[in-house]
Amino acid sequence: MHRLIAQYLVYYPVQYLRGQRVWNYLNKLRENQYLPLDDIFGIRDRKLMDIIHHSSHNVPYYKKRFKKSGITPGMIRGFDDLVYIPVLSKRDILENEKELIDMQSTRNAYTRKTSGSTGMTLHFRKEGQALAINDAIMYRCYSWNGIHIGDKQARFWGVPVSSYLKNKELIKDLILNRIRISAFDISEASCIDQYRRIERFRPAYFYGYTTAIYGFCLYARKSGIDLKKLGLKAVICTAEKMYPHHVELFNEVFDCPVVDEYGSSENGIIAFQCREGNMHMMADHLCIEFLDENNERVKPGEPGKIVITDLDAYEMPLIRYEIGDIGRYTEKRCSCGINLPLMEIVEGRKEDFIRTQRGKLIHAAYLCYTLKDDAVYEFKMYQQKLDRFLVQIVKSHLFNEDTQRKLENNLRSALGEGVMINFEYLERIPREVSGKLRYFVSEID
Repeated sequence: MHRLIAQYLVYYPVQYLRGQRVWNYLNKLRENQYLPLDDIFGIRDRKLMDIIHHSSHNVPYYKKRFKKSGITPGMIRGFDDLVYIPVLSKRDILENEKELIDMQSTRNAYTRKTSGSTGMTLHFRKEGQALAINDAIMYRCYSWNGIHIGDKQARFWGVPVSSYLKNKELIKDLILNRIRISAFDISEASCIDQYRRIERFRPAYFYGYTTAIYGFCLYARKSGIDLKKLGLKAVICTAEKMYPHHVELFNEVFDCPVVDEYGSSENGIIAFQCREGNMHMMADHLCIEFLDENNERVKPGEPGKIVITDLDAYEMPLIRYEIGDIGRYTEKRCSCGINLPLMEIVEGRKEDFIRTQRGKLIHAAYLCYTLKDDAVYEFKMYQQKLDRFLVQIVKSHLFNEDTQRKLENNLRSALGEGVMINFEYLERIPREVSGKLRYFVSEID
């Protein structure tokens, strides 16, 4: 479908019927990103006061919580005053789901759910206006790489199992002018067929899980497929952190920007990478805090738990919501011309840590530097006990009798000589229900 047909005859009419008038917000959001930083923070603080006032009067959970904590709406006059409000955990949401909803609401709202990658699947409600702002934020970010509403997308994503959900996603893909490449079937056998499908569709950009796009690129290179011929505007990687081995391959096979998107189901895009390689926070839409284990704010440059307040979601406000990731705020400024403040993603979720017998914690990102090798296409490690590990490997043609010994030595240098490491060789490592490939799974409490 031509971009203009997709935009004006499909996307806009459907969004209008759903009460999600993206075009009402897009131009203003584009203007915001070039404002002086103090003006951006001014927008943020005014919106914060509005949603605090609304929540304290209309949402049962916050009525009770503010009263119990001795908080009045007048105490919250800006970002600095958020510290008076307790942090909201995923467990809090699970146990108080109905009380977090504005019971007086007459808005046209939709129920969504998170992927459950942390073990908890949360249901949340958002009104059409909030979803439209999320989409407008998304297209503001995509425009940094010349991507427009209606541009064709090749989406490397999960595919539902049930026929009903599969058909629902097919309709959604049609409306959004995209094809879906199953993240469950990234393999050498499927690569050529998928490439032919992509080539016929002629997408403007790739979007999807980092590991799914990476796997496709590995097999495309092995099959002699030149991905540069696609003439992509950009490749947008999301849901999983890009590591050096990802970047190295992407730079080799693509002739376009490969950028990081950081977001969540609940909040939409939280930060997006610009042409200079910096992650800009959506500070005109979200309050983003970085806290230590005592829920105190860390200094710029120090890692902390990421805590989000969505400033445009009134149906089910999530104020100071701890999403489970680690990042750091930086005060440096970007030369790209966009004045939205910057952050850095650290290694990811708090539960992604390997535990040693001596009580040391090693982030699972360590595996990307020890198990990733030219002889290894994919890997995954399970910690079964403190001293027992299972490593699954998909071999490349360079794998030889010395490779396992080298990989084992690399692991023992951090895990200790006394651990048992078993290797299992597979044709393909199974994905999560979502379609993501997790590098590390801990099976110990």
